[in-house]
Amino acid sequence: MEVTVVGGGISGVACANALASSGIPVVLRDRGRGLGGRMASRILRDTGTPFDGRPVDIGASYFTARDPLFSAQVDQWVAAGVVRPWTDAFHVATPEGIEGVRSGPMRYAAPRGLRSVVESTVRDDVDVRSGDDVAELPDDQVVALCMPLPQAHRLSDRVPDSSITWEPVIAVTCVFEERAWITLDGVFVNDDPVLTWIADDGRRRGDDAPVLVLHVNPVLSAGHLDDPAGVIPQAVAALRRILGITAYPAWVDAHRWTFAKPLAAHPEPFWLSEDGRIGVAGDLWADGPRVEAAWLSGTALGEALASRMAGA
Repeated sequence: MEVTVVGGGISGVACANALASSGIPVVLRDRGRGLGGRMASRILRDTGTPFDGRPVDIGASYFTARDPLFSAQVDQWVAAGVVRPWTDAFHVATPEGIEGVRSGPMRYAAPRGLRSVVESTVRDDVDVRSGDDVAELPDDQVVALCMPLPQAHRLSDRVPDSSITWEPVIAVTCVFEERAWITLDGVFVNDDPVLTWIADDGRRRGDDAPVLVLHVNPVLSAGHLDDPAGVIPQAVAALRRILGITAYPAWVDAHRWTFAKPLAAHPEPFWLSEDGRIGVAGDLWADGPRVEAAWLSGTALGEALASRMAGA
């Protein structure tokens, strides 16, 4: 029996790969023009700068690895040149400016953007159908919904509701003529009403391009979901204040993520209906929310579905 996986992020690809490796025919359907989900990258175009054609991560900023299974997968990506170790230290700031540096686990990034990680991971025997907006689920197939739970619930009332809140985020990309700030990789911004995070995409990508990506405070983002560009003036002003710079970006753009991150996660690796016909995976499960959790959740769901179908 063919399985339909809906959602082309890292959890959907992991689920499809696990099924295909067990010999199960898989169709991977995603409404986007390419795979990636919230590990999204965009290509700069018409910026009026020399950086057109360059990828920028506008979704997840990086990922970490602590689970042995995921760490083994990351090692494969590193060996293939798909990802690279980025940094284990980010700056910390308040609304008044940068205060210091905080160390943590190694963060991994992708020279060609995090979307390339998802695209390079999908197996050749998975039938990928991009630009395929799923409006209703097929009645005669097993379906894996690899997406935020509120979106999965819209496709099937069999999917459980959850009390866990999802934060929205507006990602603002700023392209400058030249680098005008101190050397940094990223900045956690605490207690600021406008920004929560600043990523230096030039350092992340490894080419030192003067590109910054800002994550807007969830409360402010929630008020601008119908007009993401409306936060740009506040975001740029906050950026200049926090980094202590006078330069303005030459080009700015905003992207809305309505379901950017769940505020908590279920310890279970996935959800599966009693009859095994509908499953849900993603970073709401497997003690997320992290890229690692999404990969582990999708893999576990795919393996569980393959096992059930083999024993049917």
